[in-house]
Amino acid sequence: DITYMDYELLRLFRERDFYAKYHQNRYRIYQITYMGLAALATLFGSFLALSLNGDESLVPLWAFGETAVALLTTYVAALSSREPPLPLWLENRRRAEYLRREYFRYIANLSPYDLSKTPAEREMKLSKRAADINRGNYVDSEENE
Repeated sequence: DITYMDYELLRLFRERDFYAKYHQNRYRIYQITYMGLAALATLFGSFLALSLNGDESLVPLWAFGETAVALLTTYVAALSSREPPLPLWLENRRRAEYLRREYFRYIANLSPYDLSKTPAEREMKLSKRAADINRGNYVDSEENE
C-alpha cells in the first residue's frame, strides 16, 4: 500500500505542497515590499514637509523621491495583480490538505476504502479520488461521485 500511495498520491501531495509554499512566499514578499514602500513614502513625505519650513532647495529632491516611491509601488502592484499569489496559495494548500486526508483515510481503511472492497477496487478508488482532488474536484462522499 505504501509503495502504491507514494506513486499515486504522495507525488501529487508534494507538488501541491510545493506550489502552496511557493505562492505563500510570493504573497509574503509582496506584503513586505508594500510595507517597506509605505514606510519609505512616509519618510520622504516627512522630510518634504520639514524642508518646506527649513531649506526649501531640498523640496524638489524629496518630491522626486516621493514620486519614485509611488511609481515603484505602482509597478509592484501591477506585478502582483497579474497572477495574485493569495488565491493560488489557498487553492494549492486546500488541494494538498485534501490529498493528505485521502492518504489517512486509505491507511485507516475508512470509507470509501473499507476492507469490504478488493485491493484493486481500493486502489482504483484512490487513484480516481486523487486525480479529482488534484484537478480541484473535491469529493466528500461516495454519493457525489
